[in-house]
Amino acid sequence: MFETLTKAPGDKILALMGEYAADPRPTKIDLGVGVYKDEQGTTPIMSSVKKAEQKIFSAGKTKTYLGIAGNKGFGAAVLDLALADSVDRSRVRIAQAPGGTGSLWVLMQLVNRARPGATIWVSDPTWPNHNPIAINSGLQVKTYPYFDTETRGVKFAEMLDTLDKLGKDDVVLLHGCCHNPTGANLSPDQWDKVAASLARTRALPFIDLAYLGFGDGLEADAYGTRKVLSSVSEALVAFSGSKNFGLYRERVGAAILIARDAAQADIAQSQLLNIIRGAYSQPPIMARKSSAPSSRTPHCAPNGKPSWT
Repeated sequence: MFETLTKAPGDKILALMGEYAADPRPTKIDLGVGVYKDEQGTTPIMSSVKKAEQKIFSAGKTKTYLGIAGNKGFGAAVLDLALADSVDRSRVRIAQAPGGTGSLWVLMQLVNRARPGATIWVSDPTWPNHNPIAINSGLQVKTYPYFDTETRGVKFAEMLDTLDKLGKDDVVLLHGCCHNPTGANLSPDQWDKVAASLARTRALPFIDLAYLGFGDGLEADAYGTRKVLSSVSEALVAFSGSKNFGLYRERVGAAILIARDAAQADIAQSQLLNIIRGAYSQPPIMARKSSAPSSRTPHCAPNGKPSWT
């Protein structure tokens, strides 16, 4: 059977990690994987995480299944952190997922069930894994203008012009903050215009919120997501806590959907849970109470223009 296969292309970021490790120069700087590192170049375990782990281990009484939607306390805490009061919670449903990547996957599968072969618009450029996840989910990928290599900023006029021409069957993937891989972010005023455009066209916003708190702080970084959600009737959010909680190996994430009303939210959630059941079945165990992100949360980079993964 396997003789029919050809070698798959390697991941560019992972290849860069290998090149970095092999580089003997002492002045080298790792701008590859987007993880927090201290002055010694290590990624420490946060003290809050260690305390939470100890609490779980000492209080744990079972290893039974969590349920397809995952830890309800974690889900509620994520909604408080990311959405606050931007949208009526009766229209919101959430399911724990293995990292932001897992969240993206289950939500793109959901999009394809709702609109088979739908077009998803991603920024030019975008995180390299967005495209294969979308394509493997059956979606068509197109790009909207985003990064200006001359100014190192956003081609906002061109971006908005493209978004204004979309329709209700289109999906728009937006980086909630700390745009990956450019670090060029939308201003609050630009987010306002994007939200107004989406409200007019009824294109579905799909927000990848992978770095909440790593740009200008938790509240400032959540502005765009909350503005969009407060302006539209339907939306999707792929939340990652792997980085801002310092839980990279645990793959902490959540798939969030916002529907027109509670009845549609229940139907969409049933499909989301069905997708999860047919994939990884149950999410991994989480802490009973979500630990707050560290007060040492770093900015994107000293110049505000990092290379994220």
